[in-house]
Amino acid sequence: MNIVVAGYDKMLAALISGAKLKGHNISGVFRIDRVKYSKFTLFFKDIFAPSIDYSFIKSHNLYDIKGTSVNSKEFINEIKRLNPDVILVGSWSEKFGNEILNIPKYGIINCHPSLLPDHRGANPYFWAIYSGDKKTGITFHQMDENFDSGDILMQASFDIPDDITGGALKNKAAKVAELMVGELLDDLENNRIIPAPQDSSKAVYDKYPFKDIDIVDFTETAQKTYDKIRGLKPWCYCSCVLKTKTGERVYRIKYAKIPEGIFPDINTFAAGTIIQSCPEKHLYTVKCSDRAIEVKVF
Repeated sequence: MNIVVAGYDKMLAALISGAKLKGHNISGVFRIDRVKYSKFTLFFKDIFAPSIDYSFIKSHNLYDIKGTSVNSKEFINEIKRLNPDVILVGSWSEKFGNEILNIPKYGIINCHPSLLPDHRGANPYFWAIYSGDKKTGITFHQMDENFDSGDILMQASFDIPDDITGGALKNKAAKVAELMVGELLDDLENNRIIPAPQDSSKAVYDKYPFKDIDIVDFTETAQKTYDKIRGLKPWCYCSCVLKTKTGERVYRIKYAKIPEGIFPDINTFAAGTIIQSCPEKHLYTVKCSDRAIEVKVF
């Protein structure tokens, strides 16, 4: 099959590698840089500070599709000229219009890193961790005019380790997608896929980012606080206010863990109170709504 891939970062590379491994032809790649930067800025960026995506495309000698949007005339004309059987999408923030959706023989297929219809929207890695999910997965679905709502073509789940960060979960998802995409393309080509409509009544669309997403005030449970801190890595560090012997100040949290020790009198402390501290190591054990959490700050 002739394939065009649109996307960025780990998922872009995973879809390209997985498709090529199964012998499919990548006729072109549309990278997010084309949307983010003007042609003038991108020209110099590609020379002096090329993105990982651009370097990956060049290292595999792939055609770098031109355009300012997936709905731009330039991109649509490129797709008509390349005439791909399918367009694969791995991480994208634009809606695809009807004109481009109807060009490829098999349409446009999105690789969404969650078990749709759960966690529609941006950064499902964070939301899976922050929601306390034990499993997440990869969903390949047909794209329509809305975000993450099309028929499911293939889906696989995997466990979420208790201590994994959002970034590490993203890497894990990309590896699973790389293994799945070749099978998906083979099944498409041999008419072995029966599209399954999503149950809209169970759909969860998560907003990312939301107000104060990176603020920790310790009024949530220790587990929820820990999940927020690790779920946001490596995209941002959470901030908190601690009242120490030297006064009250704002700290950024480098990492956190829930200590195994039991604090018999923990219920006598208010949320946000420091129970134990080791200032020379920047470590503080703080009371949450239920238990304690240890944070390393800077």
